Amino acid sequence: MKFICTILILFLSACSSTPSFPLAGISQTYEILGAKVKSPNEPDWRLMQYDQAGVYFGKAASSKDISLISNVVIFAVNEFDDNKAFFEYIISERKKNDDATRFVDLGVNYEFVTFNESSCIKYSSLAEDHASKSKSKQKFQYFSTSGFICRHPANKNVAIQLETSYRSDEKSIPTSISTMSNEFFSGVEFIDNTVR
Repeated sequence: MKFICTILILFLSACSSTPSFPLAGISQTYEILGAKVKSPNEPDWRLMQYDQAGVYFGKAASSKDISLISNVVIFAVNEFDDNKAFFEYIISERKKNDDATRFVDLGVNYEFVTFNESSCIKYSSLAEDHASKSKSKQKFQYFSTSGFICRHPANKNVAIQLETSYRSDEKSIPTSISTMSNEFFSGVEFIDNTVR
């Protein structure tokens, strides 16, 4: 969560003046190690970061107090024989990386699922962000995330994470954001392009 927030702060800072990130294109394909990823099927999304380890797309509302990030990243995980141990390790590492001085956790849900023919955990979380750099007048903003973390089918010691995060003054997530997230996730294809 901390890494995504750093990117988000950079993105919002750039949006307050002239955006320095290029447009991502509508449903444009980006290939990273282990996946082909389509940018969101909407205008005005920016390409915030793109390399072999991942791709990040960002969008800010005109009010500058609402922001949205969709991303896919790949990372190595210690060797585990079974899925249960693999995902328990990932969940424990996620908890360690949360910044308790910034975020007040309001709940996290995990569910074991199959996605893209791979073993995954599907998750959603909600937190209060007390260090948001947006134009909001509130003391904190709500920060929600949803996504999947999967064992890559080409290498069981590699995880691939698909996530959408949404920050706003409102606790509830608009249906349009949930729909966009589901479309973004369904546009990700796991591939074996030397995922070793």
